[in-house]
Amino acid sequence: MKKLCVLILALGFLGTAAVAEVEPWADVWTNLANFSTNGERSNFNSFILRSEGKFGFHLPTGLNNFNLDPYIAYYGVYSQDKNYWNNEVATGLGLRFYPFINYPGDNWSNEWVKDLKVFVETLNLTVLQDQANATTNEVKTADFRVGLDLWHEWNLKEPDNKYPWAEVWGNLSYRDTNFIDKFIPKFKTYLLFLHTKVGLHLPGGVRPYLAYDLTMSSRPEAWYNSLYYGAGVRFEPFREQKDPPELLRKFKMFVEVMGISWLQQKDSRPSSDMRFGIDFTYGR
Repeated sequence: MKKLCVLILALGFLGTAAVAEVEPWADVWTNLANFSTNGERSNFNSFILRSEGKFGFHLPTGLNNFNLDPYIAYYGVYSQDKNYWNNEVATGLGLRFYPFINYPGDNWSNEWVKDLKVFVETLNLTVLQDQANATTNEVKTADFRVGLDLWHEWNLKEPDNKYPWAEVWGNLSYRDTNFIDKFIPKFKTYLLFLHTKVGLHLPGGVRPYLAYDLTMSSRPEAWYNSLYYGAGVRFEPFREQKDPPELLRKFKMFVEVMGISWLQQKDSRPSSDMRFGIDFTYGR
């Protein structure tokens, strides 16, 4: 399966050199925030930088609006906390496509369907700090993933302030290792992330909202099974401008207060979190 994936990716990238109609694309998300808890310690109080990006080409297939999108990907985390799991970056190759790109969504309840993506990735991990412990704990350094991904916004591109806004990011994938260590014999299962915000438009780019962040897996560990829920407010200074710089159009400053429900291993874990920081996306 992995060899087949690598072959498909290689053919995709080679094809981009031969087809004049290819178009480059980028998909980037970056978040720098202070967290009062890391899910284990209630006095964590540290900044964590998380970022992920994909850079690729739309490769036409000859079918109506249907492209194959080979890409290079990275997933990174860096923190004041020196543990290796908060200081690492995974890089690799991927291929994705939009199976419902021609779906005629005609209202808020189904317009998101055309944004659903199918993807496959092969990744390799580099530890940025605490390498000795990572080596001792035999952290896996390769992963294979296949699944579904979704990013969609309602009433944010050209906002009508009379109505609420919303955004959702969801990712459901099978993962071979998820870069686990020796304390988890094998992963080889699915992992679901679902992050949703629903809010109001206030003058000056101020947007209060309700939010929940769901993580679920068939694994029994608590950090794979949690529900964060609460409220936040964010300020988007550039979205309100007539012609904002594209890189800064979705720049946000935010603060959130969240409760935590643990779906597995509930005892002796923090029940709340407070976050504040900055966030921006490009290409989503």
